[in-house]
Amino acid sequence: MALPTLHQYIIENNFEAFQQALNSGADRNQLDPLMGNSPLHIAAQQSSTKWVEALLRSGAFVNLQTPKHGVTPLMVAVWHRKPDVASVLLQELDINVEIVSTFGLKAEHLVEFGASKDDEFGMAQAKELGELFTQYRERQTKQLAAMPELNIVTNTDHADKEMADAISAIEGVMTLNQTAPVNCSGNDEHTAVMVAARDGNVQALKVLMDKGADQTIPDHYMKAIPLHKAAYNGHPEVIRLLANYPGFKETLDAQGPNNGYTPLHDAIWHGHTLAAQALIERGARTDLKGYDGKTPLDLAREYQYSAIADMLENIN
Repeated sequence: MALPTLHQYIIENNFEAFQQALNSGADRNQLDPLMGNSPLHIAAQQSSTKWVEALLRSGAFVNLQTPKHGVTPLMVAVWHRKPDVASVLLQELDINVEIVSTFGLKAEHLVEFGASKDDEFGMAQAKELGELFTQYRERQTKQLAAMPELNIVTNTDHADKEMADAISAIEGVMTLNQTAPVNCSGNDEHTAVMVAARDGNVQALKVLMDKGADQTIPDHYMKAIPLHKAAYNGHPEVIRLLANYPGFKETLDAQGPNNGYTPLHDAIWHGHTLAAQALIERGARTDLKGYDGKTPLDLAREYQYSAIADMLENIN
């Protein structure tokens, strides 16, 4: 069975041809037809980091899991005891160490996998790999500790007013628009504004926006923006608030790159009549189509949301 071009060049150790193929547009995420490995999976098995670095620069998916066993490139690097490669991968902003393979293990669980206790070199490599994960977690902890606004809005023990008061008391806006690390928390690459909009905490959101928060920054999962979150979860009051701040016009009709849905599509998809109404009243386009070819009216009819369909029919 012939392997895809990039896979083959890595295996042949032909970096010049590999680089030329990348520069010519070779698919950096192509899976081989038997095991479902991407070029980055093959690169992660190598001792040199140049293959991984070149693929990451070209936009390869760092967390891509194989269809058969759910292994990521980081798992491959750890499993094959390649600490230099693992170090490069762990520096990536999008790296997710919490991903679980189909056999139930994370990358960190593979640190001592396959190295016997009397294998001094193997155990030394395992120790080095373990230290890399420790350093990675320390960086994440430090990053989160330095994001007070995000810590406040993600604390579900606090009511909206308590959140707003706590944010008001923070001096400066150094971390206001920083995004959370990727850690499978449900808040991956969320700003404080994203969380407040998603959860409907209007008072906290107003304080954030008054401080200069940016409502155009997307999240990790769907590359959605706060307006998508507000619409999807049915928060018309959030939509009305965001309409008063910079960035609203730019995101009002933003089509998510995952399904092509606008905030209006998202509101209708889940039957949120008042959220859909708030968007329409503020000028949301009703003619845009998602990747399924459906306009907002098409969605309303498909899911039998008659009130929303009537509203849309009256303006079309």
